[in-house]
Amino acid sequence: RNLMEQCEDVYIMGHEVPDMDCLGAALGLVACARVLDKPTYIILDRPNAAIASLLEEMKKVPDYREMIVTPARAHLMMSSRSMLVVVDTQIAGHTIAPSLFELTDTVVVIDHHLKGTDCIEGAVLFYHEPYASSTAEMVTEIDQYFSERVKLKSLEAEALMAGITIDTKGFSFKTGVRTFEAASYLRRVGANTTSIRHLFQDDMETYLARAGVVKNAEVRDGVAIAVCPRDSKNPQLLAAQAADSLIGIQGIGASFVLAETGQSVNISGRSFGVINVQMILEKMGGGGHATIAGAQIRGKSVAEIQAELWKNIREYMDNHEEELKRH
Repeated sequence: RNLMEQCEDVYIMGHEVPDMDCLGAALGLVACARVLDKPTYIILDRPNAAIASLLEEMKKVPDYREMIVTPARAHLMMSSRSMLVVVDTQIAGHTIAPSLFELTDTVVVIDHHLKGTDCIEGAVLFYHEPYASSTAEMVTEIDQYFSERVKLKSLEAEALMAGITIDTKGFSFKTGVRTFEAASYLRRVGANTTSIRHLFQDDMETYLARAGVVKNAEVRDGVAIAVCPRDSKNPQLLAAQAADSLIGIQGIGASFVLAETGQSVNISGRSFGVINVQMILEKMGGGGHATIAGAQIRGKSVAEIQAELWKNIREYMDNHEEELKRH
């Protein structure tokens, strides 16, 4: 709050291809800035399927419509007196517009991912909580401590709840006492669970595409690997959803789904925690958490990456044989 009081305006930026946790956290911070009457902007470059429903709801409210700015516009508007808040990532190269860091002296980072070696440097506040379920959970706590005058609007509370729900896979993963306390607060201030459910609804095309990816998965020793078709609509979202669906199947303890996006191949990894998908994907330049991790690989074909992934899984299984047997 002290930092926000000293700045002229606030810009909130997440990672490339922002998700519900990212945008939900941004809207939670908008409520803080509103208490101090600070002009606030959310930086978005292009919409994507993961946040499309929430963006549609935001566009119905004039205040939110004017709040969304492109990186190019933010570049023209920002000054050294601006505050730049980065949510749901701590890696400068993974943000929507890394060049914006050069325009301001006040950078704040709020993130729940495990700390990497190339995290943002020079932040005046680096709020990092790897035990939190989501950035939305962290921002919900900030809202409660920021000021008694913080009043979340219904859409803001629902966006935060949606972010927590998505990152915990319906309160199944990385869910602690504080997660439920945050959810209870959001419900109390107006988050409508039915409205939140509408933010997650898929169209028939997406549902059938996900079912196709799951159907064609290869399963070995309780680990599934699947590949999204090359012409898939919203391949990153499809990969994440298919990976979630696969670990909902009895006998599958971990899943990896590959998806081609432009010049790179993305991997979404999911686990119930017995198999550490982060350790497997770290060998391929990725990262995340033990139960949810990802990687982005360039310069290799899907077949090459698939073979390398099976090799890494086999090595992980061999190195953790005794631990896996106990489970």
